[in-house]
Amino acid sequence: MRMLKHTIAALLAAPALAAPAAFAAPALAAPVSAAPVSAAPVSAAPVSAAPVSAAPAPAAPAPAAPAPAAPVSAAPAPAAPAEVPAPGLVARYNFDGGATDGRIADLSGRGGPLTIRGANNGQIAITTAGAGRFAAFPALCAAGTTTCPRALLEAADSATLDPGTRAFKWAATVKVTQAQLSGNANVMQKGVANSGSQWKMQISGKAGRAQCVMVARGSGQKFTATSARPIADGGWHRVVCERSGTVLNVSVDGTPGARVTIPATLAVDNAMPLRIGGPNLQTGGDMYHGQIDDIYVQLG
Repeated sequence: MRMLKHTIAALLAAPALAAPAAFAAPALAAPVSAAPVSAAPVSAAPVSAAPVSAAPAPAAPAPAAPAPAAPVSAAPAPAAPAEVPAPGLVARYNFDGGATDGRIADLSGRGGPLTIRGANNGQIAITTAGAGRFAAFPALCAAGTTTCPRALLEAADSATLDPGTRAFKWAATVKVTQAQLSGNANVMQKGVANSGSQWKMQISGKAGRAQCVMVARGSGQKFTATSARPIADGGWHRVVCERSGTVLNVSVDGTPGARVTIPATLAVDNAMPLRIGGPNLQTGGDMYHGQIDDIYVQLG
């Protein structure tokens, strides 16, 4: 019996040992197959690492932030065409609004205000006539007087007032008598003849005729178109100067005057202000002593 118990115990014990072997093997195998599972996280680590390297990628757009800044600095680029202004009125003054703090406002929306400047107590009176107003300049001084009142109107230099070789027109309505002339009287101008280029409107002292003048940049060549008849008769006259291609012409009250041929390359471009009523405030300057209204400057 004791042998039987031992035998049965042995038989029962054998399967008991085999069972663990049979089941334990898969249990051990499971860890073996689980090793790739734990290895998968290892390969998955780069996947989670990819976002880590991708984290700088969102940072990459951060350097791109300066790119929007480039258009900010590029904004002045559209302003570059200010050197080549669009056609149209670039300055206009009619004095109907009077003067505020010594300034006459521009009506074109593209020009600067005219500032009244004077010497020796020279004043410009904004005078009413009917429904409108005009500018009256200081009277002509007697011969030999050294401290004559002088005054002019001045607008700051602007690229829109430098036509270069482009079509260009400048005009004013003037009223002057022969007695108010002592030489050439400069109605409006930008630049001076002996210093760079110039465009100008003047009344000649000898004949009292309107003249349109251009002086070429570089060469200093001077070209003058003169009206067909005198205008220093005490009446209001509309004077228009125009440069178109190779022609400089003048008209008074719609009547054409001389047409002068000029070089196609003639250019006017200077750093001088626009001046109305004289070239400067120096003694002996070609000052204007009459009245002026409705001034305009036009490109194209």
